[in-house]
Amino acid sequence: MNNDEQSAAAAAKDQLFAERRERVDDFHFGRETAAIFDDMLNRSVPFYGEIQRMTGELIADFAAPSSNIYDLGCSTCNTFRAAAHFLTPGITVRFIGIDSSPEMLDKATAKLKAEKFPFDFELRQADLNEGMTFENASVVILTLTLQFVRPLNRERLVRSVYNGLNDNGCLILVEKVLGEDTLFNRLFIQHYYEMKRRNGYSEMEIVQKREALENVLVPYRLEENKQLLRDVGFTKFDTFFKWYNFSGMIALK
Repeated sequence: MNNDEQSAAAAAKDQLFAERRERVDDFHFGRETAAIFDDMLNRSVPFYGEIQRMTGELIADFAAPSSNIYDLGCSTCNTFRAAAHFLTPGITVRFIGIDSSPEMLDKATAKLKAEKFPFDFELRQADLNEGMTFENASVVILTLTLQFVRPLNRERLVRSVYNGLNDNGCLILVEKVLGEDTLFNRLFIQHYYEMKRRNGYSEMEIVQKREALENVLVPYRLEENKQLLRDVGFTKFDTFFKWYNFSGMIALK
């Protein structure tokens, strides 16, 4: 892919649910989604650019020389690119991106190569539901990913992250969350959909995407995510971002 093709791909607009569907299938991260995913993130995730900037800063705070930085569900590797702005030039870290979608990994590879990503990196295709092991990790990132892992498998995954982190390593967890109270939850979702309308999504697009995600994206309450961190061994953690039904947390081993 040349630079012009790469720019066009990056600018592709999300119209995935713009036409009425007779049947809305479960959401998946295949070719059509990968093509428009960056636009989808920017228009569907509140303060997405700021979340990425904050994540990049936190990665730089905890990245240790000669260690690995893992991004689980890396999609098109925006988080790697954000971190590169804050890391000390020449620091000897290795970025490892893991995603179940080969189409996402293809797009990520093209972006990183086109931008001459300045750090060593490796992209792997794997299903997080099947279990993972981590080695020499100073940072592990789960940005809008754990919510797509089946609830039955989440504790095992997060425990393996904890076990694979070096001392003073951190987990960065960004998730869509449920409100702690049904009234708050309803209001938060209402305001979230208002944001999506402001960003150009039609009512039909909002409804059809919600149906597609219904059986795929299973959010926890913020307190449930905190308890999950406690259960696997984390004792130091804090919330660094919160906007209605989205949250960002950092946990230190």
